[in-house]
Amino acid sequence: MLFIIFSLFPSLAASANDLRFAIVPKFYGVFFDQSGNGCKDVATQIEGVECVYRGPETASVRIQDKIIEQLINEGIDGIAVAITQSKFLAENSLQQAKQAGIPIITYDSDFDALTLEKYKDLRLAYVGTDNFEFGMALGEQLKILRPNGGTLIIQSGRPDSPNLNLRIMGVRTALSGKKYASPPGQLLLNDQGWTEVREPFFNFDQLTRAVRQMESVMKGQPIRADSFIAVGGWPQNNDALYRKMIEPYKGKLDRKEMVVVLSDASAPQLAMLRNHLAHVNIGQNPYEMGRQAILTLLKIVKKQKYEEVIHTPLNFCSPDNYDTCTKSSPMTHYD
Repeated sequence: MLFIIFSLFPSLAASANDLRFAIVPKFYGVFFDQSGNGCKDVATQIEGVECVYRGPETASVRIQDKIIEQLINEGIDGIAVAITQSKFLAENSLQQAKQAGIPIITYDSDFDALTLEKYKDLRLAYVGTDNFEFGMALGEQLKILRPNGGTLIIQSGRPDSPNLNLRIMGVRTALSGKKYASPPGQLLLNDQGWTEVREPFFNFDQLTRAVRQMESVMKGQPIRADSFIAVGGWPQNNDALYRKMIEPYKGKLDRKEMVVVLSDASAPQLAMLRNHLAHVNIGQNPYEMGRQAILTLLKIVKKQKYEEVIHTPLNFCSPDNYDTCTKSSPMTHYD
């Protein structure tokens, strides 16, 4: 929330006493490492507080689970975790953390609705993007670029990822105008002029696979579509590979024979926008997620009032504003 700002730090510093808080990402990478930076930067400004940023090298719920167990055994004072698979984590390491009296919050990716209902008190707060609204934003940007509808392929990470399924449902809601009972909604079939030509591509957080999937769409073989949305930043997170893949199709992008709307807005992604290698990037704020996660855990431990849900802002980036789009967030810049 906007009122959680640096001016609060003196009062927090006075009550902090050798506390270690962990940020556990889904995996190390361009996006999640920014959350680690936010966590570490804010910790250096609060006396007696340490940020531990630790996660898998590649996406694996079992490794993530083992890392959380390790942190519990080390006596960590609080855990913020980006949920890879809700049921597995809730029934294993996070259950152990709760039994040990360690406060748990989620960031970036929350538990799915069923897990939240079953384990009501397992996590105390969520910090991150409103994932349904993020998906809506992706869909609305596509509608602006292709107002008469078209054919679409969506790319996601895992079929069981709760935050990504919310984003897919948001995309489908924006394009169809329908409300769905549960994520990820239903495949579009001539809904307000939009049709998904296949089920989403799932890349399982493998960047090379993500680029190859997108390349098949750009080629139009074996499946043809005129629009592509990725609900995460995977294809662009390997800068060199993405550029090599997309350059031959730059003419198709320029003529909008293919419209590309992608998630996240890291510095390399903004450089790709500058070079017109995508039409729109919608950026999240992982740095602020890491910052707010530490502040929230500290308040929980100190039995202070805290926000149970903190939604971090989105940035809308295009080739016209790539150099300014990430600089206007009220939660990242302070006087």
